[in-house]
Amino acid sequence: MTVTLNAPVQLDPCLRLLILLARLQLTEAQSRAALALCEEIADWEQFTRRAQERFVLPLVYRHLRKLMPPSLPEEQLDLMKLHSLSVLQYNMNVTAALRDLVKDLLGPLELQHVFFKGPTLAERYYDEPAMRFCQDIDVLVPRERMGEVLEHALGQGYTPLDPAALESDATSLAFVSRVQKVITLVSPRRIAIEFHQRIDNIGSIYDSRQVLAMAEPMRLGSRYISVMPTSELFVYICWHHTKHYWSHLHWLVDMDAIQRHPSFDLKAVMACADRRNLRATVEASLELFATLADPELWEGKALSENGRDMLAMSLKAMQGDHQVELAMRRQKATPDFSFSWQTNARHWLRWKLLGWTRLFRPSYADYQSWPLPRGWQWLYRVTRPFRESYVRMTSGNTHK
Repeated sequence: MTVTLNAPVQLDPCLRLLILLARLQLTEAQSRAALALCEEIADWEQFTRRAQERFVLPLVYRHLRKLMPPSLPEEQLDLMKLHSLSVLQYNMNVTAALRDLVKDLLGPLELQHVFFKGPTLAERYYDEPAMRFCQDIDVLVPRERMGEVLEHALGQGYTPLDPAALESDATSLAFVSRVQKVITLVSPRRIAIEFHQRIDNIGSIYDSRQVLAMAEPMRLGSRYISVMPTSELFVYICWHHTKHYWSHLHWLVDMDAIQRHPSFDLKAVMACADRRNLRATVEASLELFATLADPELWEGKALSENGRDMLAMSLKAMQGDHQVELAMRRQKATPDFSFSWQTNARHWLRWKLLGWTRLFRPSYADYQSWPLPRGWQWLYRVTRPFRESYVRMTSGNTHK
């Protein structure tokens, strides 16, 4: 069933312009619409700030420098350039941290891995990789080698961020590798590196061993790294960005950049989506992207019910701050899915059943407060509910 949007969604001119500019290239119609929207911008400083908050400032600056709208004061364009250069400098530091990670850790350890999102996505699919803001680096590694990776990283000057109090002894590293699916260290360049054992919450969508096995090589400078094939990555970002309601506009640019790449094949993407049971998510994401690219502000555009739902919630997230997104996440069907139509009863029931086991799952905080040798760590599971209840009664917070 399709639903026709008879009137444009009411958005302020700043957000409408930012959404329109969130793509690598503009059509003539999009350029004309952008110039018209520029006439409605009353506060260019606020516009620049919002472009920064939504992680698209360098790309927005590139478009506006080319369009040269008469309503944009030269000093404001210069200010955008200054802030954009700061973002570009940060992104270059992220790329340098990525090269260090490969040269100093992954290469010497001959570690099977997969980079996803962030700087590797930008390097492969963007015409100017430094245009994409990359907050951190995400890499999937085999669970059985996580402790080894952490030990070598900590020995080379990486510092723990999550868990912040991570100890470097073998027992500590083995424990955190068993109980925490993402462990974050900060590189010597002050860039956060997220070491993943899974890329979804319970492993019902992605089997980590399969993801590692199907990776393909990508050249980065003088070395090769492993990344997701294009079809797999596209499906993954549709799922991941939907999980966060598309609240950051550089995620729209990701969609645009990958679809422009020679390796993009829609049939292969949909076949991959079917294998992952994510067809509805990918189809709605493509609808969202096409709708937001419409220079006529999607008036009269026919959307599926799923596409309409995704559009409404995404625009709500785009207009709100991080607290709005956090409030929206608390209403999700499961941590992996924002909408009930994305998944089936089997996944939902599996998540609910796992809720009982999560009650007994220890965290690194348990080890930190009560370090036990490997042979006695089963006590964490036995005592976890009581320790959790005690912490809640004494502090009012959940001990994580």
